[in-house]
Amino acid sequence: MLPPSSRYNFSSQNNSNKNIKLILLVICTVVLITLTVLYFLGIIGKYQTLQDSNTEKDSTELLEIWERKNYQEVNTLCEEILSVHPLNYEALIFNGFSYFYRGIGQFSLEERLPFIDAAIVNLRKALTLHEDNLNGKLNYILGKAYYQKGKFYSDLSLKYLEESIDSGYIGEDTYEYLGLVYSSLSDYEASAENYIKALEVNPSDTLYLALAQTYYQMNDLVKAEEYSIWSLNSTRDFTVEEKSRFLLGKIYTDREEYLKAEEQYLKILENNSNSADVRYYLGEIYDALGNSTKARFEWRKALEIDPYHYGARLKLY
Repeated sequence: MLPPSSRYNFSSQNNSNKNIKLILLVICTVVLITLTVLYFLGIIGKYQTLQDSNTEKDSTELLEIWERKNYQEVNTLCEEILSVHPLNYEALIFNGFSYFYRGIGQFSLEERLPFIDAAIVNLRKALTLHEDNLNGKLNYILGKAYYQKGKFYSDLSLKYLEESIDSGYIGEDTYEYLGLVYSSLSDYEASAENYIKALEVNPSDTLYLALAQTYYQMNDLVKAEEYSIWSLNSTRDFTVEEKSRFLLGKIYTDREEYLKAEEQYLKILENNSNSADVRYYLGEIYDALGNSTKARFEWRKALEIDPYHYGARLKLY
């Protein structure tokens, strides 16, 4: 029996229907995907608009608080922003600067360090995000912050201060800090060069004294004396005056100009009669002049003021 011929023939009409269904399915899928994408883009757009609006609000608020120099409040707001957007450039900068200024306002190193460390973390993050005209100021504050951490961070302080200058930013005290940093690195020649630059920008009694101390370390007693006298003549601060006179006393003693040294120490006693160090150095002068009785009297006076004064105890016992 022969099979019906239709059993082995394909219908072109069935094929066509299948193709149409497939095309319609593809079109529906594409339309659905497109609508879904547009929907989510709309939501993202609205969210972004809201975020931009919040960012503008935060920026305005930050500036207002910053101008009032309420650094603690600035830190609080910045930490809130950074908890949501940890790489917000503006918040990192304001946060770092505020922590730095709060840090240098602390009395002790133990209180100061947590603020200084927080400043460094925020500012270094900010530096990695952008290259702009703020980089000089960021490097400048970083250099000062590292100096506050002590002499073991002097190399980093130097690095960032020099980078701030290379970026075209020079603060009022940039050269003064460089003088301090080079001094802590025992590079007294470079220290003196930077102190002199600092004096050209903003002369002060403390700068004259720092330069005098630096030249004394270099054993240049002529310049050390010169700048000590400049410091004395320009100051109204007793602490600076006392330090200048102590340094002059050492300079004159080194040059064996004992009467000049005595004059400086006696002037300190006029304002500070309870200085054990002055009594000790006067004893040294009188001993050098051959008056051992007067020398021992001064060393005993030093011990009356400070029973644990090492130099006086060594001389007497």
